[in-house]
Amino acid sequence: MPITISSLLRPELVELNLTAGSMDEAIRATAGLLAQRAEVLDFTRFCDELLTREKLCTTAIGNGVAFPHARSDSVREIVMAVGRSAAGVEFEDGAQRVHLLFVIGTPKERVREYLALVGQLARQLKSSTLCEDLLKAKSAEEFLSRLDG
Repeated sequence: MPITISSLLRPELVELNLTAGSMDEAIRATAGLLAQRAEVLDFTRFCDELLTREKLCTTAIGNGVAFPHARSDSVREIVMAVGRSAAGVEFEDGAQRVHLLFVIGTPKERVREYLALVGQLARQLKSSTLCEDLLKAKSAEEFLSRLDG
């Protein structure tokens, strides 16, 4: 069965008021929503892997969206959390301002499912209308409803 966005995200995994001033802080804060999840075996290592991956090549895809991610032995299942920043966070040395961060962790052996998930997200979020709707959502439930819509 394919992994879907709605099967991974719950309201408690969506932070609508990120106040992080830097990319690293935003990634850590969003990933922090996953810290107590049973699927995350080593949270500190997972965060380090997210930041290392981001430094190799930005995951900002335009439209104010980024997918910080790591293929990692630190997670036993695919996990995802979302952070939204009204002010935005600079990615790629200030070349892009990101308002929506979708932090994703995947076990190394689940590459196919991960790629399908990221493809689904990318297709949905290339719509500037959807991104604007997500930025206007007043609650995590509304955010998820618009994302699923």
